[in-house]
Amino acid sequence: MGFLGGFLPRNPAKYLLAAFILQSVYILSFQHSAKSQAQIQRTTLTKHYSLGETLAHSSGAEDHGLMGVKVAALADLAGHYLENPSLDTREVNDVVAQLFPWWDPAMMEYYPWKRLQSWKERIVSSVIESSSKAGTGPHTGIVMSVMDSFAKEAAHLIGSLRNVHGCRLPIAIAYMGDDDLGSRTREFLRRRAEDISFIDLTAVFDQDLVHLEGYAIKPFALLASPYPRTILMDADAVFFANPDNLFDEYPGLRDTGALFFHDRNINSGSDRHDWLERQLEAAGHPPSAYLNESSLFYRRYSSEEADAAVVCVDKSRVGLYMAVLFTCWMNTKEVRDLSTFRVWHGDKESYWVATELMGVPYAFEPWYAARLSQSQETGIQLLMDDEHEWKKQHPGLSGETAWDDGGSDLQQQSETPPPEHSSCTLHMAHSDAWGIEPLWANGALWYDKGNKDHGLGNWTHWYLGDRVHAVLEAYPDLKSDGSGDISTGNDNNDESDDDAAKKRQEEVEQKILATQPEWLFMDWPRDYTTCFKRDHSRWRQLSPDFRYRLERMQDEVRRVEIEYEIEMGEREGDD
Repeated sequence: MGFLGGFLPRNPAKYLLAAFILQSVYILSFQHSAKSQAQIQRTTLTKHYSLGETLAHSSGAEDHGLMGVKVAALADLAGHYLENPSLDTREVNDVVAQLFPWWDPAMMEYYPWKRLQSWKERIVSSVIESSSKAGTGPHTGIVMSVMDSFAKEAAHLIGSLRNVHGCRLPIAIAYMGDDDLGSRTREFLRRRAEDISFIDLTAVFDQDLVHLEGYAIKPFALLASPYPRTILMDADAVFFANPDNLFDEYPGLRDTGALFFHDRNINSGSDRHDWLERQLEAAGHPPSAYLNESSLFYRRYSSEEADAAVVCVDKSRVGLYMAVLFTCWMNTKEVRDLSTFRVWHGDKESYWVATELMGVPYAFEPWYAARLSQSQETGIQLLMDDEHEWKKQHPGLSGETAWDDGGSDLQQQSETPPPEHSSCTLHMAHSDAWGIEPLWANGALWYDKGNKDHGLGNWTHWYLGDRVHAVLEAYPDLKSDGSGDISTGNDNNDESDDDAAKKRQEEVEQKILATQPEWLFMDWPRDYTTCFKRDHSRWRQLSPDFRYRLERMQDEVRRVEIEYEIEMGEREGDD
C-alpha cells in the first residue's frame, strides 16, 4: 500500500480532479472517434452511391471514354478504402469483379488493398514492406510473356540481365498453358538464372471470358505479376544496362509511377487521332499536360506513340492498378476485335491510353525512339552466326589465323569496312534518363531478327533526337489543340490567307520533324542503306564501356544458342 501511495495524490481533492480529467479526456476521445467513424461511413456510402450511378450508364466495347470514367470512379473508391484501414476492403473486390468479371481476387497474388483484408495479412504485409525497404524483398520485379518460339530470345535477355549487367530483380515468366510454353522449355528457362518463376495465365483468368492470345496476353501478364512495381518486358527486348533502380532513378517514373517509351516517329496516316479526340470528349476531361506539351502524336506529326516492348508501372498506386485493369479490358476479345486492335497496332498504345482516359498521371521518355548504326568508318565487321565466319573475322579471339576460302591471309584485310547495307538496323533504341547512352532496344540482339543469317548486331553509333517538350515549346504550331484544323483566327480570311497559313504550318512541321531521327517507313530496304548518311553529324559514337558490355551480351547469345541446342536436343532425343 505504501508503494501505491507514492503514485496517488495525497490530497483527495486532487485525486478526484485527476480522475475527472482522465474520464473527460476518454469521453471526448471516444466521441471524436465515433464522429470520425460516422463521417467515414457517410463518405463511403456517398462514394458507393456515386459509383453505382456511374456504373449504371450503359457502355459497349467501343466506349473507351465512358469506361475510363467508370474505372476512375472505381479507383477513387478503392483509394478511399486504402486511406481508411477500418473499412472492409473486401467490399472493393465485389465492385471490381462487377466491372471486370474475369478478375478474381483469390487468384491475384497482388493488388494494392489486399494487405488490408485481415489482421494476419496486415502483419505479413508489414514484414514484406519492411524487408523491401531494406532492399531484400521483391518489391520490384520483371515479368515477361514468353512462348516456345521466343524461348531463346527470353534466355538471351535473362542471361544479359543476370550475367552481364548484374540485375538481381526477380523474374516471372507468364505463359498460356503447356501448348504455349511447354514444360521442357520452362525447365530450360528456369536453369538460366536464380529467382525465375512462372505464371500460367490460364489458371489465373477464365479463358471463356478473355480469350487471350498474341499481343493481348501482355497486359494480363502485367496484372498477374506478383510485384507491386513491375517492369513488363518483351522476350526479344535488349537491355544494355541494369534496370534494378529504374523506378528510383528515372525522374518521370519516380514522380508518376508509370513510364512508357516512344515508338518511331513515323506517320503512316490513320484516324487514330480523331478516335482519341472522341474518347477524350466522352471521358469528359481535357487532354493531359503531356499530350498538349510533349506529344508529336497528339500534334498529328506521328501516327505512332508507344513502343510497349517495355512498360513500367507501380501497381501499388491504386490509380495505376486500375489503369492496368482498364488496359486488360481493352485487350479482351470482344473489345479488341471491335475497337482496340482495329484502331491501334495490338496492345502497344492501350497502356498510356488507359491512364490518359482516366486522368491518371503518367510519363513518357523525353525522346522518340533513337536509331542504332554500325559505323562505316570503324571497320568493325558484322558478327555472323556462322562459327567459321566468326573465327575468320575475329582471329585474335579464336587464336587462329584468318583465311579466306582461297587460303590467302585475311589478317591485313580486317580494317575493310562492312558492306553498305549493314550500316543501320530497324531497332528502336531508348535512352537512359540522362540521354547519355541507350538503355534498351526492341528487336533482339540479332542484326535482323527476321533473318538471323545476318548475325548479331554490332552497333558503334546511335542517333537520339531532341527532347520533344523543348522542341514543341520552341516551335508552337497552328494546330496545337490536336484537332488537325488550321485556322488563321479571322472569319474573313480569303483563300490566299488559308494557303499562307498552311505554308507556315508546313514549315513548322518540317522544323519539328528535323529534330528527330528519320525512318523510311514505306521503304525499309533503302532505309537500311541510307540512314547513317542522313543527318551524319548527329550520330554519336557509343562509349568503349558500352561496346564492352555489348560484346559480353553477344557472348551470352552464343552461349545460350549452344546450350539450347544441346539441352533441348537431348530432351527431344529422350522423348
